[in-house]
Amino acid sequence: MTALIFDTETHKLHGDIIEAAAIEVIFPEFTNDLEIMLTQFEFSKRYKPSESIHLGAMAVHHILDEDLEKCPSYTCFKMPKDDVQYLIGHNIDYDIAALNRAGTTTTNIKSICTLAMSRYLWPSLEAHNLTALAYHISSNRKATKRGLKNAHSALNDCKTTFSLLRKIVQEKNIKSLEELYEFSEQARYPTHIFFGKYKGWAIQDLEDQNIHWLLGKTDDQYLQISLENELLSRGSIDEQDELPFI
Repeated sequence: MTALIFDTETHKLHGDIIEAAAIEVIFPEFTNDLEIMLTQFEFSKRYKPSESIHLGAMAVHHILDEDLEKCPSYTCFKMPKDDVQYLIGHNIDYDIAALNRAGTTTTNIKSICTLAMSRYLWPSLEAHNLTALAYHISSNRKATKRGLKNAHSALNDCKTTFSLLRKIVQEKNIKSLEELYEFSEQARYPTHIFFGKYKGWAIQDLEDQNIHWLLGKTDDQYLQISLENELLSRGSIDEQDELPFI
């Protein structure tokens, strides 16, 4: 059962993979130490995209077109380990979509999203990007600052994600990869709004008209379901009240 923390850098938003990295995590067996741990495995490789890197993406990850001249095409990407059953990442759906665009099938892989779990655990934080969360969980922010010097390097982001994942595992007392996956699936259904004019609001505190407005503004299927479920819960009435004339 292989679980990888995985991250990509792309040549534009929703673009081709230009860098991919992974580290392997396990819950050790036959030990009293129940926290998640790293193995020795690390992977990092760069790829050439189908077109020039966009400036906006370049400003984030600082990878240049000339850095990739001798690299294989992004369509040459292969999973770095066989039998990968779990992919873990911060907004992992973005990375899985990048894999799919490169021709890699991920239908049998379970995705675990540290972004969803972080929003679930700490909904009142003003930001939930990986760097902000690294500072939030840090006990030594000067050391964290040094560690984040190469943020947006795919391998470095994997290592930062591992630190965040360990905190999540400790907070929820999670003891297995399947428990972690189940919590991630639960957390995908948000309890709060994280964008726009209602950012920071709990869904249960929104007026009906605000919920209907948000339903028209999002294509996030998990948020849609949370909003719809809130409306349904408000629409529930007692059977006797429903038929007062009986």
